[in-house]
Parts: sequence; structure tokens; C-alpha cells
Amino acid sequence: MAPAEEPSQRGLERPLWITLALWTMPALVFLLGGGLLFSAATINDLSDSAYDRSLAGAIRAIDLNVSTASGGIGIELPYPLFESFQATASGEVYFRVSTDDGLVEIGDALLPAPPMLEDGEFTFYDAVYLGRAVRVGASKRKLEEPLYGASQAQSIVIEVAETTGSREAFRERLISRAIWRDALTVLVAVGLLALGVRLALHPLTVLKQRLDLRDPDDRSRLDVVGLPSEVRPLVDAVNGLIERYHLQGEAQRRFIDDASHQLKTPLAVLRSQIDYALRADDPTTSRAVLEAMRPVTERAARMTSQLLSLARARNAALLDTSASAPVDLATLAGDVARLHLGQARRRGLKIEIEAPDEAVMGQGSEALLFEAASNLLDNAIRVSPDGGRILLKAEADAPSSVRLRVMDEGPGMSEEMLGQVGERFHAGWETQNGTQTSTGLGLSIVTVIMEAQNGVLILANRPEGGLVAEMRLPAADTTKPLNTPRRR
Repeated sequence: MAPAEEPSQRGLERPLWITLALWTMPALVFLLGGGLLFSAATINDLSDSAYDRSLAGAIRAIDLNVSTASGGIGIELPYPLFESFQATASGEVYFRVSTDDGLVEIGDALLPAPPMLEDGEFTFYDAVYLGRAVRVGASKRKLEEPLYGASQAQSIVIEVAETTGSREAFRERLISRAIWRDALTVLVAVGLLALGVRLALHPLTVLKQRLDLRDPDDRSRLDVVGLPSEVRPLVDAVNGLIERYHLQGEAQRRFIDDASHQLKTPLAVLRSQIDYALRADDPTTSRAVLEAMRPVTERAARMTSQLLSLARARNAALLDTSASAPVDLATLAGDVARLHLGQARRRGLKIEIEAPDEAVMGQGSEALLFEAASNLLDNAIRVSPDGGRILLKAEADAPSSVRLRVMDEGPGMSEEMLGQVGERFHAGWETQNGTQTSTGLGLSIVTVIMEAQNGVLILANRPEGGLVAEMRLPAADTTKPLNTPRRR
């Protein structure tokens, strides 16, 4: 059974326009709903304001026709105006005139009583009359003279009510138009968004077509001209990937060249010696051939080991996969010396280590630095005269750098060879009959390792004879105090 896909993985497989729609559509719907609620509230306020003005006009018209000359209240209704208002309201219209003491009521006596009013105040409110929803307008004013022999003048309350059918129909029309308007706005916004996304993604489509038509061997950088700024980091990352593949391909090609160059000759020699031994009938001759094959085999094994070390060093420099950490160069020198102690004793060589009491902390990969120091000491052992002395010295070179130096008493190097440090097949040396010959890869390994560790390899001839090979590295941020001296 195939493992279930993570939700995040499924999201990454969607087209970009669907992802944008899933994010933008809820926002648009939310904005549309909020806009409709706001529009409905605004429409209600505007319609109430418009219709309430008609109610206020009717109240004023009735008030102008109120008479108290007879000692009571008399009303001469302006019927033409009242009929016109009723036609405009498209429904039933009711009115009531009463005094605040309840002694006089004219009109529709069952209209709901208004809330408490102050003299000269107008108010509008919703109510139910005879089972129908009505909108009521009411006003109150003080009479100039008391009625019916009262001790003080009363106030009259005038109410005019209309059914809300026409008002509700008006609101529904406006809200319906607002819904269609907002829906059309959303559709236009979605269309413009889709068009914008298509236009924005067009450069990516062009980039894809350029990649489809690209030659497989073309490792040139992609052009970012005309691409959106948001896409350029992605293109830069692709360019970096192309560059790393190019460098890795070059490293593989160099490895094949190195292997073929270094191993072709010893393998050919071994083959010829094997053929000669097979043809020989004398056991003594066969043994002599086998003894002659031994150094060739050792040389081929050493070259193979160096090739693998060089490949690892190049990969570390290319991929930056080496673990960088504080490394004590004094401890590293001791470990390297112990590894090569047997080789040095066979030649009668003395290996001495000199370091301060405090730790000499450099920043880098301990495994790669060990490989580099091992190559330098191996070369020093090979070129030193029997019974000579090799010194490994670890010290702080400056506040921001440390160094490990390997000093031998060999013949040194010519100016030409010093200028070829790090080149393939000109990177190490050994002595044959007192002359210098190339060993191939030793210093190439050290050079590549030091580049990967942000360090540098420095070679110089010693005035008293011999060579000093210096590995200079950035100092580590932390130090580790040591309580014992490191001189041997």
C-alpha cells in the first residue's frame, strides 16, 4: 500500500491559480457579505429617513389645522394633502390627535401610544396596529391656553402612522440592486485576478520553454532579465544548482583523468611483470619478479588512497559538507605523528612536536585536517635523509588565525615546483638519487582541503636546508585550556 500523501504535499501539487483562488475567494465572499450588511443597514436608514420626512409633513399639516377657539380641540383635515400622502405611501394611513391628560382623542384611538415626549419633540418608531406592521411618527407641543377650564394649558400629541408595505418593497429593490452590483464586482475582480495571474506567470512559462529547449550539455546560467523580482531568487537557486552540477562534473572528470594518469603506468608494469613471471621456469626468477612487484603494488595502493582522498577533499570544497568545529592543532599533530611513527623509525627519523601550553584551536573539519597534515608528514618522511629530524609546530599566528607547520631536512623544492603547488601531478615530491621527482597528488590534496576549510597552504625553503609546509587556518571562537606542555 502506498503511503498517504501529506496535506502539504497535495497543496504543493495544485496549480497556482487554484491556490490563489482558495485564498482569495473566502476573502471576497467575506467582503461581499460585509458589504451587503453595511448596504442593507444604510438602505434601511435612508428609506426610513425619506419616508419619515413624509410622516413629519403630514403631522405638521394636521397641526396647522388644529383649532382651540371653541375651548376644545377642533381639526379641519386637509383631505387633499392627506389623500396625496396616502397615495404616496401605497398603503393605509392612520392618525390620532390627543391631549396629554387623555381627555381628548380624535382619529384612530387604538393607535399605540408613543414613548415619553418632550414639548416640541418629534419621534418615529415601529409598531403593530390591527395586526399589521406600521411606522408611526409623533410630535408633542404645548397649547397656548388651557382647555375645558383646566388650571394649566395642556399639550397635544399628534400621531400619524402608515403601513410599511411600500417602504419594505422599496428596501427590497435597493438591496436586490446592491446584491447584483456586488456580485458583478466580485466576478469582475475574479476575472481581473485570473488575468493578472496569467500575465504574472507568463515569464515562468517562457522560462520553462527555454529550459525544455536547452541543450543537455549547456551549463550556462539562466538569464533573469524580464523575470519578476519574486521569481529571481528561485532562478538564482537554479543557477547555483547548475553551477554545482558543473563543478561536480568537472571534479568527476578530473578524478577519472587522475586515476587514468596515475594508475595506468603501475598497472602496465604489474602486467608485464606478471607475464614475465608466468613465462619463467626458474622459481628464483619468479620470486625476484614478485619482489619487484611489491613496491609497484605499494605505489599503486598509495596512489589509489591519494586519489580517494583528493576526491573527498574536492567534494568537501564543492558541497561544503565537512563538519566545521573547533580543532586543537596540537592534539592533531600528535595523532598524525603516532600514525607515521613506524614509517619514520624505519628510516631512523625523529618526529618532534612543539606547541604552547594552551590549546591552539582552529576552525575546520578534524577528519580533513588530519588527512592534510598526514599527507604533509608523509611527504616530509619520504624526502628526509635517514636519521634526520622532522618538527611539527602548532602555534597561534595572529588573533584570528592559527597554523601547523611541518619542517623537514630534505632537499627542499625548486622555485618552479613551489610555483606549481596544488597542480595535479606536480603536487608532491620524493628523492631518487638525490634529485626531486613528482609524486603526483600529495599537495593537491592538502591544497584542496585548505580551500575547503577557508585556510591556505604555504610552502617555503628553510635557510638551513629542507622545507617548511604551513597549514594556516581561521582561529576558532572558543579555546580549551591545557594543563600539560605539548613538546616532544
